[in-house]
Amino acid sequence: MEEHQKRLGFTLRVIQNKIKAIVCSSIPPSAKRPQSQLQGGILDYLYHHQEQPVYQRDIEKEFRISGATATNTLQVMERNGLIVRKALDKDARLKRILITEEALQGHRRVEEQMDGMERRLTQGLSPEETAELHRMLDIVLDNLEEWQQETGAGEPEERPDG
Repeated sequence: MEEHQKRLGFTLRVIQNKIKAIVCSSIPPSAKRPQSQLQGGILDYLYHHQEQPVYQRDIEKEFRISGATATNTLQVMERNGLIVRKALDKDARLKRILITEEALQGHRRVEEQMDGMERRLTQGLSPEETAELHRMLDIVLDNLEEWQQETGAGEPEERPDG
């Protein structure tokens, strides 16, 4: 193995590309499907938080994205019929974000596929090793975010439309 391939960043990028390729090829085509990884992540978040109100600030915090990125992404998702935003009676400026029924049905299929992906990713690892991997990756992510803040580097903007 070449030296550059032993770098953690390179390995993580290869893993990410393989996951993306597998997920993209396994999701059945649908008119109401996310156009980007960020949209898919937001649908997943909404799916798992259906019993509680979710607002744009929750999306910004969870996905560590700017308000502008969240606004643009949510506007595209609403236009494409993946979500609806409902204004609260007491404050019309505050809008609860809800997954549409059609997107909900599609996401149930995605959940099944993601469960299979998770099993494959952790195949051969004990529950303790899996927990340790999550712990270490959280440290790596925190280190990168700290470095990003120190250097003033902005987040790479993902196009909300794909």
